[in-house]
Amino acid sequence: MDGAHDDVVEAVGADAQALTFPIDPRKSLIVTDTDIVSGFTLEGVLQQLVDQANVPGLTPELMFRQMFDTYRKASEGFALGPHCDDVVLPDFPATMDGIFTERFDGSINGFPVVCSRAVGQDAASDPFPAPPGESLYMATTLVNRFDLASPLGSDCGEYRVVFARRGGDAQTNGGMRSFIIFESRLPNPNPGQGRQGCSPIVEFWRGLSDPDMSAQERADALQSFYFDGLPGFSPVFHIDRFAAGGGQIRVNDFLRPPPFAQDDWSLREFKLSHQCAGGGCQLLAVPTHVDDNPSALLFDPASTDPRAASFQSWFVNNAVEALASAGDINRFDYPTLVPATYGAGEALLIVDQNNYRLALGTGQSTFRTGIQQKLTAIGSPLTPDQLLARAQTISCSGCHLVKEDSAGGNNDVGLSSPIPSNNFLFTHTSEQTEDIPGEPGRKRFQISNLLTDEFLPYREQVMSDFLSGNPVLGFERSGLWTSSQAPLSLVTGWVTEGIRALRIGTPNAWNQIKSAPFSAAGLAPVGNKLKLDFFTSPVQPNPSWLGAVAVQISIPSAGIHNQFVGTTNLSPLDQNAFSTFTYTLAAPTVTALNASPSDVSLTIELNVNAGSGPYFVDNLRFTN
Repeated sequence: MDGAHDDVVEAVGADAQALTFPIDPRKSLIVTDTDIVSGFTLEGVLQQLVDQANVPGLTPELMFRQMFDTYRKASEGFALGPHCDDVVLPDFPATMDGIFTERFDGSINGFPVVCSRAVGQDAASDPFPAPPGESLYMATTLVNRFDLASPLGSDCGEYRVVFARRGGDAQTNGGMRSFIIFESRLPNPNPGQGRQGCSPIVEFWRGLSDPDMSAQERADALQSFYFDGLPGFSPVFHIDRFAAGGGQIRVNDFLRPPPFAQDDWSLREFKLSHQCAGGGCQLLAVPTHVDDNPSALLFDPASTDPRAASFQSWFVNNAVEALASAGDINRFDYPTLVPATYGAGEALLIVDQNNYRLALGTGQSTFRTGIQQKLTAIGSPLTPDQLLARAQTISCSGCHLVKEDSAGGNNDVGLSSPIPSNNFLFTHTSEQTEDIPGEPGRKRFQISNLLTDEFLPYREQVMSDFLSGNPVLGFERSGLWTSSQAPLSLVTGWVTEGIRALRIGTPNAWNQIKSAPFSAAGLAPVGNKLKLDFFTSPVQPNPSWLGAVAVQISIPSAGIHNQFVGTTNLSPLDQNAFSTFTYTLAAPTVTALNASPSDVSLTIELNVNAGSGPYFVDNLRFTN
């Protein structure tokens, strides 16, 4: 026990890292500089995967053709792997008239898919012509998604590269557009350290913002990160990173060359299957369900799909509270991955086919009533339609295409203002370029307003909080706060710092929540104020008296034991919202903290009405 305790103290007492230069989102979060991304070729990426697979005769060209051949029927394609009509749903689409308009002759994961699709024609193309010909696809974007890192520390997030089909873009030739996105989820080599085990990766991306680093140096560093990996970490381009349990390869397809006229946008997801038996190996890109994108068919109260009833029960009992508990579109999420059995075979256009609100309908149903009852129980002011709009927003099509509220749109998600429209209409990256400010002669591919104004500021804050934060004070690691009275959990919804906050359930009237000991070394200089963000629950059995919160501090090495810091009356505070509590520390306590003791601990006491809650706490900090 003593050894385990020492490990906790060491883990939470690491010095906070000073940000010696600001994070530049266009260098450390998304890189579209043409002279940097041009060093990434689709042939080079596929060649690395082929080399790792050790499959005799396999080439990047064959791998490309096999993946795109899956969009064609067996009668149309090559004998390279699976085809979209390998499994046909004979009773579809007759059972879903009014929701889907396309003709579906195939299926993935038991859900219908358009089969064939025009993009399957690329399987018969030459994707890598000899010089001076250009590859069929060009790299436009490198993406750091550390914000997707597992809160438990099992992985370090996703690192992506986007390839766009040459000759197609929204402004000049929208019918020839297609994107291939490699989304590699990197495992944490030290999962016992939680997300702290990912520090080298975060420091790598932060370092790209160094103003003394040249464009060529950034290009070389990114090449090494993606193809070789950091010491102790997997490279981004590795067959295991795109297999089951890892990341994925996605195709974002708008391709509609004549005579094909039936295809609206579609996104499909692929996993690499690498199998060896009998002295030989095989590598296939296999279409799979789209993660965290439940099929719209399951939201229909009248659905005859045998999975619909279990999905609707799962959604009410698991998804509603998580989706409702967020004040920022970046934090809309399901509590866990949507069970695979519910994942759509492909993501289709939200206007008609992939619209959860249209599938639910406007009439009363058991499903709609269940959602409303759950919202009422947790004190959420959201309506079922706003809740489903949040679910649409984190679906593939809803993330890309924000629609107004008419006809089942998804921009009214119950925030103070609607989600802004995407100035690129659908994609977040572009094949069009612009000048890089302050760097004459250099260009970069454009990105959407939603990225620059909504998504990147959030991802930058997640990086900054990780680099300068403390796992105890930020509530980022499990087991660092305990209570004998209240059930505690870490959640990703109601959060003001980092990616997690502490959820306090309150079956009792009095609840004491204690932190693990931590070091103040990384916090110095410590000012005389202690602040915390506290979410007051709207679920209140006695609305005339909500209770109070008190805070104590202990530093045994300085002779300070359970010293009272301050208390806050909850009754006058806004409910269903965070408030910042500010307490003044005694001068001897400030002096003790600035001596960098390693045995600091905090206690939060919650004196409230039994049956109220839950409450949330985040972002404890010492300030001047």
